[in-house]
Amino acid sequence: MRRHERGLHLTGGRTVPADFILNINKPIGWSSFDVVRMVKKRLAPAKVGHAGTLDPFAEGVLLICTGKATKLIASLMSHEKAYRGRMRLGIETDTLDIAGKITSRKPVLLPQAGDIEKIMRSFIGHIEQVPPRYSALHHEGKRFYEMARSGQDTEPQLRQVFVQDLQLQAVREDSIDFTVVCSKGTYIRSLARDVAYGLGTVAFLSHLQRTRIGEFTINEAVTVVELKHMLDD
Repeated sequence: MRRHERGLHLTGGRTVPADFILNINKPIGWSSFDVVRMVKKRLAPAKVGHAGTLDPFAEGVLLICTGKATKLIASLMSHEKAYRGRMRLGIETDTLDIAGKITSRKPVLLPQAGDIEKIMRSFIGHIEQVPPRYSALHHEGKRFYEMARSGQDTEPQLRQVFVQDLQLQAVREDSIDFTVVCSKGTYIRSLARDVAYGLGTVAFLSHLQRTRIGEFTINEAVTVVELKHMLDD
């Protein structure tokens, strides 16, 4: 937690810092806004925001900023990010993650680990990717996930991102575990899709954990339960 000197008085005479950055280990099933809402409820009327959305199916580092620290959100979002992920091979979903509906199936003929690593290395550096149709990106005043849910067939435009590192961690019968370090704006769901295409199959992201944003790491993150105790005591 990064704190400033100014305090905010809550009901019951308690005082907590009004301007701070919290490193939260967001649990699976919570949206980023769920965490913001929980903090805002306890720190009203302080401003509360988050530095980078993490999908409900994912877990890990989520930075929550309050008060004057909300001015740092844009800067924090520009930091590089690190993830651990698992791609489930042979099945693709409309959201490219475990929460979506199956849209295609394809046989899985996994090559040797060395060949998988070679394909992964081709995605290191400045690459172009198409973001998922179910994303929070805007197009003509609407978010892509809103258009996808309403049946519109609009595709996000190709964009350039930077992947600093992509490493194979484990190979299973129908899945691949990996780690990745990347720039702001990189969609790990799209990366998993494109790696699978390189392997001659399809995939969706079955698990994702963000382990770092800049210098904020998962090892230093507090859980939602711990955060509630901190704010309620």
